[in-house]
Amino acid sequence: MNRLDRLTSILIQLQSKRLTTAREIAKRFEVTNRTIYRDIRTLRLAGVPIGEEEGKGYFIVEGYRLPPVMFTTEEARAMLTTSKILNYHAEDSLKQNYESALLKIKAVLSLNDKYKLDLLDSRIGFQKPWAPTSLYLDSIQHSITESEKLKIRYQAREQEQITERIILPYAVYFSGAVWSTIAFCELRQEIREFRLDRIKDLQSQQTHFTPDKTFSLTHYLEERSKRLF
Repeated sequence: MNRLDRLTSILIQLQSKRLTTAREIAKRFEVTNRTIYRDIRTLRLAGVPIGEEEGKGYFIVEGYRLPPVMFTTEEARAMLTTSKILNYHAEDSLKQNYESALLKIKAVLSLNDKYKLDLLDSRIGFQKPWAPTSLYLDSIQHSITESEKLKIRYQAREQEQITERIILPYAVYFSGAVWSTIAFCELRQEIREFRLDRIKDLQSQQTHFTPDKTFSLTHYLEERSKRLF
């Protein structure tokens, strides 16, 4: 990769996270930290407002935006293939949002590349296994990022009565072809898991909760695995 391409890629990487360290960038491009320091100086001299939190990493100052990103045909093919996989294995709202993103990618491709991608689109297939579906993944993800309480109508098992719960979502995870949310349940006064395909209705409460900063999804799933096995 030449330096110009690397500088552009560094800009994209900086905009993809709140904070990014020189070590993370150097590891991605297989260069030294010193090389990245020089690249950051070059970008700053070019007028890019790159800030730094000492010991934590670099960031793009709020308000700065890159011009429309150009995608290579290899990147477009990878996105198309991923969309096919999601179409058969992902939750419905995730599929809809990904398809929207893919349309934006196609919009910036050349006519020749669009033709090739359309051809490939018709030549990639997956045999779909049965899996329950849900429309609530996006709403729960929004609730996690905004620390917003949700009211759900939930059926724990097919034969059980539907109950109404107020939940404080902490995380979501995918396992065994279904999505689940890990949330504090006000009814049970403890952290519970809720399968998204068993949520019959979901509404935002328009009230916020204080996130539990001690919660670790990695630790939770490790402990869950120990209990199961």
